[in-house]
Amino acid sequence: MSYARLTTQAPPAPRPAIDVLRQGLRLVEELHSRLCTLDEIMLTGRPEEITEAAIAVQTSLRDAAPAFSEIESAMHGLVAQNLREAAQEWRRAEQGDTAGLAESLRLALSRFGKRAAGANRRARQINNGLNAALRSLHFLGVQESGRLIAEA
Repeated sequence: MSYARLTTQAPPAPRPAIDVLRQGLRLVEELHSRLCTLDEIMLTGRPEEITEAAIAVQTSLRDAAPAFSEIESAMHGLVAQNLREAAQEWRRAEQGDTAGLAESLRLALSRFGKRAAGANRRARQINNGLNAALRSLHFLGVQESGRLIAEA
């Protein structure tokens, strides 16, 4: 009777935290750039371009999710609740470069959050303005609602 030799492979080692943070920082900077573009395009009032830019931001966010999960795992390994605590832990462990990247990522995320809030306000204002204009035109008797909505 022969026994097949079982081979088990160990799961791949997690990437070093500094590499994970570097990738996260790059992704947040890319997201911030795309969000700035969307915010600027919203001022133009060109719906096709706004849609394309919004889809680019949404796609980038979705594609960045695995990297952010890796960052979260690296922080949990330190028993840190946020990037500030993680940076402090890395400083205590004399990993200054990693701590610096964690702090840079925290600041980049903060900047992105503020820009996202501003873009969201602008989008709501545009939506409210369009709805008010459509209601006014409808009240005035404009009946070409299909075309009116397309133009809006």
